[in-house]
Amino acid sequence: MKGGSFAGIDGCPAGWLTVELTIDGSWTAGVFEDLESLWAAYRQAVLLLIDMPIGLADGSEPRRCDVLARQLLKPGRASSIFPAPVREVLSATDYAQANALQRRLSGRGLSRQTWALVPKIRTLDRLLRQDEAARLTFRESHPELCLAQLFGRPMRSGKKSQAGFDERMAHLRGVYAQADEVVEELMLRYPRKAVARDDIVDALVLAVTAWLSEGRPRQLPEGGDGDRLGIQRIIAYYCFLKEERLEKHNAESLGKLDG
Repeated sequence: MKGGSFAGIDGCPAGWLTVELTIDGSWTAGVFEDLESLWAAYRQAVLLLIDMPIGLADGSEPRRCDVLARQLLKPGRASSIFPAPVREVLSATDYAQANALQRRLSGRGLSRQTWALVPKIRTLDRLLRQDEAARLTFRESHPELCLAQLFGRPMRSGKKSQAGFDERMAHLRGVYAQADEVVEELMLRYPRKAVARDDIVDALVLAVTAWLSEGRPRQLPEGGDGDRLGIQRIIAYYCFLKEERLEKHNAESLGKLDG
């Protein structure tokens, strides 16, 4: 990997999909079966934005970053922020045990969607607790929050729909000229059983966010907060367009969608 690069990382059926942008905007991408090999390949990156919880919930209090992100994704996309589990769930061996632990310790059950993420959350948590350099390079992010903050409002359509794909691409190509090239090439490179179309778009959104921020994204909450092991709980995003430019961009993008 080249120094000065920025990457977006999204979980996919084959493991982890990465899209990397260098300072000049050139791109590469890859799929890694495990997070350890991904980190070995990207240790020299400036910033790695990953769509996976970093820092877990403690007891009945939800993470502040989740609460704040949902507020910014209203209307329409707030439900895309899954509540992070309590740390004890990482030791569960099946969904029934995990659900019981979550309910006992937080007062709320654990969704099957969140349970499906636990193996990846567990792996990421272990890496960050063991490697200080990884803690300094990885940041939790969320594609829907990044899109809403870059372009002024939450997306209107779900990401898995054709309308949602068209909407996201209309926005992305306005800030990254190679957006279509990235998606088209990766759609040809990987079968859908390994990497879904929305995985590609999500990883690209995170990579573009990291690249536009030049490695200095904003975060929710602004000051951050740590879980009981001291792992910082923030969601990174970036907002760079002034209001008048944002209005012009949105009008042009939505005009393309309507056309």
